[in-house]
Amino acid sequence: MGMGKLTCLFLALGLVMSMPAFAAEDIEALIKAGDHRKLEMYYLEEAKNLKAKADHWEFLAEYYEKFPYEYTGDIAYVHMHIVNLRAMAESNRKAMHDARDLAARHRSLVRKGP
Repeated sequence: MGMGKLTCLFLALGLVMSMPAFAAEDIEALIKAGDHRKLEMYYLEEAKNLKAKADHWEFLAEYYEKFPYEYTGDIAYVHMHIVNLRAMAESNRKAMHDARDLAARHRSLVRKGP
Protein backbone atom coordinates (compact mmCIF):
# COMPACT_ATOMS: atom_id res chain seq x y z
CA MET A 1 0.00 0.00 0.00
CA GLY A 2 2.86 2.40 0.79
CA MET A 3 4.48 1.79 -2.60
CA GLY A 4 1.19 2.59 -4.37
CA LYS A 5 0.86 5.90 -2.54
CA LEU A 6 4.44 6.75 -3.36
CA THR A 7 3.86 5.94 -7.04
CA CYS A 8 0.73 8.14 -7.10
CA LEU A 9 2.64 10.94 -5.44
CA PHE A 10 5.40 10.80 -8.08
CA LEU A 11 2.85 10.68 -10.91
CA ALA A 12 0.97 13.67 -9.49
CA LEU A 13 4.21 15.58 -8.96
CA GLY A 14 5.31 14.81 -12.51
CA LEU A 15 2.01 16.10 -13.88
CA VAL A 16 2.21 19.30 -11.86
CA MET A 17 5.80 19.91 -12.92
CA SER A 18 4.94 19.40 -16.60
CA MET A 19 1.97 21.82 -16.61
CA PRO A 20 4.10 24.93 -17.34
CA ALA A 21 5.55 23.10 -20.34
CA PHE A 22 2.03 22.45 -21.65
CA ALA A 23 1.14 26.11 -21.15
CA ALA A 24 4.29 27.23 -22.97
CA GLU A 25 3.43 24.99 -25.91
CA ASP A 26 -0.11 26.38 -25.98
CA ILE A 27 1.03 30.00 -26.10
CA GLU A 28 3.58 29.17 -28.78
CA ALA A 29 0.87 27.47 -30.85
CA LEU A 30 -1.40 30.51 -30.47
CA ILE A 31 1.40 32.84 -31.51
CA LYS A 32 2.25 30.73 -34.55
CA ALA A 33 -1.43 30.51 -35.51
CA GLY A 34 -1.87 34.26 -35.10
CA ASP A 35 -5.07 33.78 -33.05
CA HIS A 36 -5.26 37.27 -31.56
CA ARG A 37 -8.58 36.73 -29.79
CA LYS A 38 -7.24 33.74 -27.84
CA LEU A 39 -3.98 35.54 -27.17
CA GLU A 40 -5.94 38.49 -25.77
CA MET A 41 -7.85 36.14 -23.47
CA TYR A 42 -4.62 34.41 -22.42
CA TYR A 43 -2.96 37.69 -21.46
CA LEU A 44 -6.06 38.93 -19.64
CA GLU A 45 -6.10 35.73 -17.59
CA GLU A 46 -2.38 36.09 -16.94
CA ALA A 47 -2.93 39.68 -15.76
CA LYS A 48 -5.68 38.51 -13.42
CA ASN A 49 -3.39 35.86 -11.91
CA LEU A 50 -0.54 38.33 -11.51
CA LYS A 51 -2.84 40.83 -9.77
CA ALA A 52 -3.89 38.13 -7.30
CA LYS A 53 -0.24 37.34 -6.59
CA ALA A 54 0.60 41.02 -6.12
CA ASP A 55 -2.34 41.45 -3.74
CA HIS A 56 -1.19 38.38 -1.79
CA TRP A 57 2.37 39.67 -1.35
CA GLU A 58 1.10 43.12 -0.39
CA PHE A 59 -1.27 41.59 2.17
CA LEU A 60 1.62 39.65 3.73
CA ALA A 61 3.77 42.80 3.90
CA GLU A 62 0.97 44.70 5.65
CA TYR A 63 0.40 41.78 8.01
CA TYR A 64 4.04 41.66 9.07
CA GLU A 65 4.05 45.44 9.54
CA LYS A 66 1.08 45.16 11.91
CA PHE A 67 2.29 41.98 13.64
CA PRO A 68 6.10 41.88 13.38
CA TYR A 69 6.41 39.24 16.10
CA GLU A 70 4.51 36.75 13.93
CA TYR A 71 7.59 36.58 11.70
CA THR A 72 9.19 33.18 12.32
CA GLY A 73 12.73 34.25 11.52
CA ASP A 74 15.04 36.53 13.46
CA ILE A 75 12.99 39.58 14.46
CA ALA A 76 15.88 41.83 13.38
CA TYR A 77 15.20 40.81 9.77
CA VAL A 78 11.45 41.45 9.69
CA HIS A 79 11.90 44.87 8.03
CA MET A 80 14.07 43.36 5.31
CA HIS A 81 11.42 40.65 4.81
CA ILE A 82 8.70 43.30 4.42
CA VAL A 83 10.82 45.14 1.85
CA ASN A 84 11.25 41.89 -0.10
CA LEU A 85 7.51 41.17 0.01
CA ARG A 86 6.74 44.64 -1.34
CA ALA A 87 9.35 44.18 -4.09
CA MET A 88 7.68 40.92 -5.14
CA ALA A 89 4.29 42.64 -5.14
CA GLU A 90 5.65 45.45 -7.30
CA SER A 91 7.28 43.00 -9.69
CA ASN A 92 3.96 41.17 -10.11
CA ARG A 93 2.14 44.48 -10.63
CA LYS A 94 4.59 45.46 -13.36
CA ALA A 95 4.13 42.08 -15.06
CA MET A 96 0.35 42.51 -14.72
CA HIS A 97 0.51 45.85 -16.53
CA ASP A 98 2.69 44.31 -19.24
CA ALA A 99 0.18 41.47 -19.70
CA ARG A 100 -2.69 43.98 -19.93
CA ASP A 101 -0.74 45.94 -22.54
CA LEU A 102 -0.20 42.77 -24.58
CA ALA A 103 -3.90 41.94 -24.30
CA ALA A 104 -4.78 45.43 -25.55
CA ARG A 105 -2.41 45.05 -28.49
CA HIS A 106 -3.96 41.74 -29.49
CA ARG A 107 -7.45 43.23 -29.06
CA SER A 108 -6.54 45.98 -31.51
CA LEU A 109 -5.20 43.37 -33.96
CA VAL A 110 -8.52 41.49 -33.77
CA ARG A 111 -10.36 44.67 -34.73
CA LYS A 112 -7.98 45.55 -37.57
CA GLY A 113 -7.43 42.05 -38.84
CA PRO A 114 -4.13 40.42 -39.82
